Amino acid sequence: MKIYIIALSLVSLYSSAGEYESSVGLGHQYGGILGAQFAYKTEESKYFTSLGLIGFSAGFQTTFTNNSKHSFGIVAGKEELQSEDGFAFVTYDYHFDGFSNPCFVIGTGIGVTREDEGGLFSDRGETETSTSVTLNIGYKF
Repeated sequence: MKIYIIALSLVSLYSSAGEYESSVGLGHQYGGILGAQFAYKTEESKYFTSLGLIGFSAGFQTTFTNNSKHSFGIVAGKEELQSEDGFAFVTYDYHFDGFSNPCFVIGTGIGVTREDEGGLFSDRGETETSTSVTLNIGYKF
């Protein structure tokens, strides 16, 4: 019984308390043209999902110091204008008041998009994969 108590106390030492965050914005990190992002955030990392007017995405961001203004991460998802068959980006974001505070965020990324050759209203079964750059602008609450 003592071993279980010691094990449970050690588990609580290594857990990190986080909080939930919501934001709105434009770009692939927000699910396309206009969307909302819902995240679970600790002091140095964030896991998020986004739902936009024309798509969805999920990703991860991290900083290397507490409340840094710079974060790096990855995002993957799908949106109907440029990447009907999916996208994946490595991202960089600048947080005007720091990673932990509510503020405006602007970011960019480089990655790949997979687009159906037929466009928005046609599905010919052919997919074109290309390198792309993304721009994200948002506000986190």
